[in-house]
Amino acid sequence: MYLILVLLSYITSAVLSSDPSEVFITVNEAYFTTNKVINIKSGEKLSIDCASSVIGSDAVNYKWYLSKRPYTSQVNQRSEASTSRTFTVAANSTHTGYYMCLIQSEEGYAVFTPVLHVIVEYFDIETESAKKTIEPNEKVAVLKCSQINANPAPIVTWKKDGVDVRNINLDSNVMHVTGKVVDRQYNIEVNDLVILNYQDKFAGTYTCDVEATGTFFEGRTSTAKSYIVKTAASFSLMNDNSSQILFIDNGGKPNVGEAITLRCGACGYPTPSYEWHDTNDKKLQTSDVYEVLETSMIVKSIKAVDDDAEYKCAALTATSKSVESIRLTLSDTVPRFNSTMDNSQYNIPGATITIDFGLKVKGQIDISWNGQGLDKFLLNSDNTMANRGKLNLDNDNNVLTVENIQKNSSGVFQCIVYNEAGMVSQYKTVIIRESQPAKVAHTTASTPDITVKGNDIHSVRGANFTMQCTGSGNPTPSDISIDVPDSTSAIASSLVKVNKEGKYIGNLLIDKVTEQYAGVYKCCSHNFIKGLKETACVSITLAVEERVSVTQHSEDTDYTLVIGNQVYGTTGYPLSASCKATGLPRPTISMKRNNDCGTVSTITKSNDIEIIQVDYANDTVCNTDSFQCCGNNTIQGTNYSDCYETITISFVDQEKPNDVKIENVGNLASDDSSLVSLMETLQLKCSAKSFPESEFTWEYRNSDSTSNTFQRLESSKFQTSETNSKGFTYSMLNTIGTAGDLFTGKNYEFQCTAKNIFGETSVIKSIQITSTAANQVSASVYLGVGIVLFITALVAVFVMYIFFIISSGKKKRADLGIMRCLICKCCEPKQPPVDRYQPPYDYKLLSLEKCATNSFHVPLYSHPRLVPVEPSDSFERAPVYRELEQMTIQTNSMSKYEQLF
Repeated sequence: MYLILVLLSYITSAVLSSDPSEVFITVNEAYFTTNKVINIKSGEKLSIDCASSVIGSDAVNYKWYLSKRPYTSQVNQRSEASTSRTFTVAANSTHTGYYMCLIQSEEGYAVFTPVLHVIVEYFDIETESAKKTIEPNEKVAVLKCSQINANPAPIVTWKKDGVDVRNINLDSNVMHVTGKVVDRQYNIEVNDLVILNYQDKFAGTYTCDVEATGTFFEGRTSTAKSYIVKTAASFSLMNDNSSQILFIDNGGKPNVGEAITLRCGACGYPTPSYEWHDTNDKKLQTSDVYEVLETSMIVKSIKAVDDDAEYKCAALTATSKSVESIRLTLSDTVPRFNSTMDNSQYNIPGATITIDFGLKVKGQIDISWNGQGLDKFLLNSDNTMANRGKLNLDNDNNVLTVENIQKNSSGVFQCIVYNEAGMVSQYKTVIIRESQPAKVAHTTASTPDITVKGNDIHSVRGANFTMQCTGSGNPTPSDISIDVPDSTSAIASSLVKVNKEGKYIGNLLIDKVTEQYAGVYKCCSHNFIKGLKETACVSITLAVEERVSVTQHSEDTDYTLVIGNQVYGTTGYPLSASCKATGLPRPTISMKRNNDCGTVSTITKSNDIEIIQVDYANDTVCNTDSFQCCGNNTIQGTNYSDCYETITISFVDQEKPNDVKIENVGNLASDDSSLVSLMETLQLKCSAKSFPESEFTWEYRNSDSTSNTFQRLESSKFQTSETNSKGFTYSMLNTIGTAGDLFTGKNYEFQCTAKNIFGETSVIKSIQITSTAANQVSASVYLGVGIVLFITALVAVFVMYIFFIISSGKKKRADLGIMRCLICKCCEPKQPPVDRYQPPYDYKLLSLEKCATNSFHVPLYSHPRLVPVEPSDSFERAPVYRELEQMTIQTNSMSKYEQLF
């Protein structure tokens, strides 16, 4: 099976000169975010490809390197794997590691691709058996696991008689070696098992179990070594009161907030005791921060300040003390830079260049020049001094400075930062060449809303776009500017400048283009050559355009009403109807008519609006007319047109408000609309028909008052709203609160006046404020509730009567009294009672028919038809009675249970 992975490193060039020896390399920045990890099973094959394209060079070389480290520019720390762009990796134990591709042009420009971490997985464990004889009180006995042939590193567990030694209390004398070995006297290695001060209880079968990790074999477990441990017949004497730490373990690299266990293992006689100390040599006790056990100590929650903190483990006997330091290290985070820098820098011989790589997160740093160490920048191949410039590196700030740089210094300066979490890279291509005066070019791109033709931009009105011009030269231009027309001075502040890849780019952001933006824009850029300012400019013309659009433009007046495409005029009064054409350039507009009534005129409103209008005199002889408007304009040689729907003119007689009326629209209990309860909100609606439409005024008065005059409504007591519909208007009047809150009298009159320019009409509505309506509401509610309660009482009496009949044992129709006609069959027995086998307790149960009542549960032993009889012999069958006691019967299914007896 072939697993194919293609590493693509897209390399483009931007050659600003016709010089074929000048090569400009750019690698896709997104490609350098992190290392790529590939897991492959042993025996399979992996095809990797370092695809690239370098313009400006006749030949490109590829070299693949394999290293055991994430990255190294040191030749002696890596091996060359292939000189082909594409090659196949045969997955075996010698081909696991870090692969990186060096792309190099014939001219010497070179850059490393990201690292491909290939993990070849295999898990091949063979079980070995052995016997181990240990003398009594032997100080240190070592059990070794067999050679483990597995990748990635597996999990090793030691067991005694099938139980993990970590779960067996062996007085800290049996320990699995992890972490780092600090004593070589006993030939101890990581993953060994040490038995200290051997005792008979330590005898047994010990196994070294190996569990695979990774992808393909994860979870698979094998036994690598099995020991049968027993005691020898003789024993040797040991030194007294000795102690020696054999290994320490910092628990790996935790993340902030996690817990970590530090371990320490020591030998000695008698068995040493342990103490744990912090950086200040303070003895630690179990607390909220630490849990001190014996051979281990747990830091419960790691903090950022704990990184590189030092703890001490002390193993003590009466006269001996062994101490080792354990340094806690937090896990790595993926390194990153403060910002992404430009990929290139152009300059002239003799200049000083500065490259700030701006590292943010720590890691191992390697800075190279054209894929080699910086020493190659200073030395020739024969180790003689190279005349490329004076190089200084500020390691603390990761700033590289080259003074008096020469033309042969052109190349790629690359900074690669890596740690266990990943790798990132930034690089800058430095191109040193002879000076070139500044140039500037218009580089705005066309979009669906704008068309770019050379230095001319055609934009539709309302578009959003970026006007762009680009300055170039050597040295790279130091500034760029765009001068805007006076009418658009406000947008000058939206100029964004970008210095990138040897160019200075100006982006002018234009939002919602209007005709005021049209005009000539001037873009200039400059650089300095031998102290002289070299300036270049280009003029850009912006034309704002909009296709023609025609709309209805007639408006309502005191004598005119516009409804959609219908225009109503008043007989005897003048009328004007019009259309509007909008567009850039300004469109022309025309009209097609059915007759010659009225006068047609064309009105120019602005540079983008043309109006055509028909004026009808007050003595026109036309009762109706109709016309259609069409507009045209030309944009970039293309003619555009638009027409509006036909507009109809009609003349009607003038009319003052009529059909004026007031309606009481409140929620009333009485059919009399003149009655309003004290507890109700007064709601009146006044409507009128008129042309033109009406306006309303409201007044009211107390009919019982001596003044008897109408007064305006107080806004604190009343609110009104008005709704217009063509030719019809109505107004709503509402009290703020109930009528009882606002009115002290009983009889009131409300007057509504509808008015337009031809006259006015008033109407009066009498309203009586009374408590009768409210009482009617209460009476009806009370009556309804009373009826419901009465029916409920009847049902309850009926149910109780039925229950009384059942519980009293009545079984004949005559026993039911006046209710006998309401019950079907009335509980007449179907058959005479049947005697069954008589237990010590005799039960005489009469058959019961099904009745129509529901869900009455009666204990069987308390039913009146179940009569207990004194026992005639022993009580051995009494459980039968107890069983019957536990039964219940439902009255609608009694006949089902009578068969039990």
